[in-house]
Amino acid sequence: MPATLRVLLGDDSFPLRVLTALDDAVLDRPVSWVHSSDLMDPTPWLEPGNLLLTNGAQFAAEPDAAEATDYCRRLRAHGVVGIGFATDIIHDRVPPAVVRAGEAVGLPIVEIAGRAPFIRIIRFVADIIAADRAARLSWLLDAQRAVARAAVRDDGLREILHTLSRLLGAWVELYDAVGGRLSLPGLRSAPRGVEVEVGRDVRRLLERRTPASLVVPSAGHALLQTIGQSSRLRGVLAVGGAEPLDPAGKELVATVVALASIALEQQRGVQAALRGVRAGVVEMLLDGHVDAARRVADSAVGGLPAEPYLVGVLRGASATPGLLDELDLVSSDPQRLFSAERGADVIVLVAAGAGDALVALAERRGLPVGTARHGAGDDLAPDLRRAVQAARDARPGTVRAYEDLARRGLVGALRERGGEVLAHSLLEPLDALPAAERQRLRESAKAWLDANGAWDPAARALGIHRHTLRARLTQLEGLLRLDLSTFAARAELWAALEFSDGV
Repeated sequence: MPATLRVLLGDDSFPLRVLTALDDAVLDRPVSWVHSSDLMDPTPWLEPGNLLLTNGAQFAAEPDAAEATDYCRRLRAHGVVGIGFATDIIHDRVPPAVVRAGEAVGLPIVEIAGRAPFIRIIRFVADIIAADRAARLSWLLDAQRAVARAAVRDDGLREILHTLSRLLGAWVELYDAVGGRLSLPGLRSAPRGVEVEVGRDVRRLLERRTPASLVVPSAGHALLQTIGQSSRLRGVLAVGGAEPLDPAGKELVATVVALASIALEQQRGVQAALRGVRAGVVEMLLDGHVDAARRVADSAVGGLPAEPYLVGVLRGASATPGLLDELDLVSSDPQRLFSAERGADVIVLVAAGAGDALVALAERRGLPVGTARHGAGDDLAPDLRRAVQAARDARPGTVRAYEDLARRGLVGALRERGGEVLAHSLLEPLDALPAAERQRLRESAKAWLDANGAWDPAARALGIHRHTLRARLTQLEGLLRLDLSTFAARAELWAALEFSDGV
């Protein structure tokens, strides 16, 4: 329990009387020490958080209002938490000008009556401060032991961060070496309004390329601390809550940072080996050796998602800075999400119901991701090809499902990928014709193609003679430089007319 005005005023052994209004924030403000002085300006000997005791020798019986205001304002600006003014020594009461000045600037004024010795008040507060420090030291030792126990569990890094969050009642965020926020399921994250500012300051720390810490007052006094050595920073740990961390809390964060640095370095070699195992498991699945792949995965990396699952491809993502480290953390439950490198891509197998993790990863990293469903007993290879195709169609930061791609059909896919532009290029020679003639040629070509190249049905549909239709198609061939006797040319013309929409 820290020393506060509330604690001091609540002790009946001191004849104290409050002369100014006090709210809960003032009453619960920690008192760092008690100092006595009768100087008009004692601030050179004071620190923020001090309680000042005085017998008022610096004031006349009726001090000037301006002098009293300057005195109180000076102490308030220096961070003094209040004034204890002794009466029955020099003044029989606290001068009203001092009381009014304290009220005006928000500096608590407390009367100390009965010639109460200052040393008793100083000792009382000192004992509370000492007891609080002992309690916080005991808490810190217990907390450090709890963190050390967490560090030796499976997935020790995540466990120590969970333990830190619980002990401090704070949110905890872990950032990689390039400032990307790592997703750790179950870990309390920063409020949405704080993330942007914390992320910006994380990148500032990493740009220094040397171990450092930073407090962000506008983000709830969040504490940011780099992880790793100056030659190779591994990331940043950010911790914040409703109140700034006290020295014991900061010391616990320092302990966690040290353990996290060790854990990350120890995991580096292990994770590199496990990545190779996971890549081998994927190749075995693609070759059809499903049972063998599952045996290897069960014994080496903790298993695979149960079928049916989602096959995902993070296109060109294997070289993305920090991504593989993040996936190592996210993939700590491989039966939920299993990841492996394959060439320039990263392959993920995602259990049913865990697709949101993949969507969040794509958004956070700005990666194009494609997915395909893999059913029980299906071959993985064709599903992977479908996911690759969907990834090629995905925009950065989005997930494209192959099922959606297939539902649009080939024409729909071409339309989304710029088919109209190519259609305009093919039909551009028609722009030189009068509008009516251009429309006649388009309608004639559509009718002929819809009739599968049969002249008589197309001519009847148009209400013209088949020779007229032949003449129009011959003119169109010349303009577009197409040989409509071939299927390829007919298909190209049909697609261009479908995409052009009145061009």
